[in-house]
Amino acid sequence: MLRYLAIPVVLIGLLTTACQTSMLKQFSEVKPGMEKDDVLDLMGTPTRTQRYHGKDRWTYVFYDKRIRFEKEVQFFDGSAIYVGDISQPEANRTAVAMDTMNDVKNREIDEQIARDVEKHRRNYEEYEAQSKGEDKVRYVPSFEPVR
Repeated sequence: MLRYLAIPVVLIGLLTTACQTSMLKQFSEVKPGMEKDDVLDLMGTPTRTQRYHGKDRWTYVFYDKRIRFEKEVQFFDGSAIYVGDISQPEANRTAVAMDTMNDVKNREIDEQIARDVEKHRRNYEEYEAQSKGEDKVRYVPSFEPVR
């Protein structure tokens, strides 16, 4: 009796696995302009979500024939605007490039501050000399000693 129940269970298992479509094939059906709900119905819940520069970024990580895929869908105002591989920032917008630009700006600011400090120190010394009257040439008469 148990043998007769095992055969239909195995057949049902084989039939259901044969009907599954690959995630890669499903992802190829996602097109720009699709709504979020449509993408959710087709692909399911994303592996990662992120909000960046006003865009929602959904990342799907899946395997197809032992190959790992990371695909991304970007949404703006609820509809897909980008579908494909993980988008990388432009070369001048990477973290390293931004750090380099900020270091250059910080050095320029530090140099400007050093120049301003030196200028203020000189101005203070001039003010101090002026207030003491050291900046004016004074005529001091020469006297002959009285005998």
